Amino acid sequence: MRKTCGIVLAALLMLACQGQRSPDPQAASAETRETRILDLAMERALIEKKIADHGLLADPRKVVLSDRNLPADWRPRLDGVEILLLTKAEIETRANRDGDFLFIYVSELSFPESDTASIRVHSMWAKAKDSNVVYLSGGGFAVIYHKDGDTWKEASSASWIS
Repeated sequence: MRKTCGIVLAALLMLACQGQRSPDPQAASAETRETRILDLAMERALIEKKIADHGLLADPRKVVLSDRNLPADWRPRLDGVEILLLTKAEIETRANRDGDFLFIYVSELSFPESDTASIRVHSMWAKAKDSNVVYLSGGGFAVIYHKDGDTWKEASSASWIS
């Protein structure tokens, strides 16, 4: 009886494991590097205050970030800063309801090589439909990161203002 139970248990275990595959390490690696670069860029923009016109953010502890060009499952995590991830329509609705405000967005996130990442982050005004204000502010930065072992390090950067 014991031998039969052991065989049945082994067979059940094999069947249970057949339908499961190991996670794809390349996919996990890509996800990890994307989120790491986004985290580094948000830290640069909002903690180090290197985004153009950081001082014009309505509340630098509660910042609107467009979800454009971002992975659907990425959630920003910064100490001391709440990042509100909004769609284009939500940004427009908020501007129409509360008035013009400065928000940020990512225009590019790419990995030209496995150990190189490029990201561009911008600040831009969301204007209410009835706003007549012309803003001469906004801008952004571009950063190239290189991976050194397990750490992504800034290799070069450029900033601009509008």
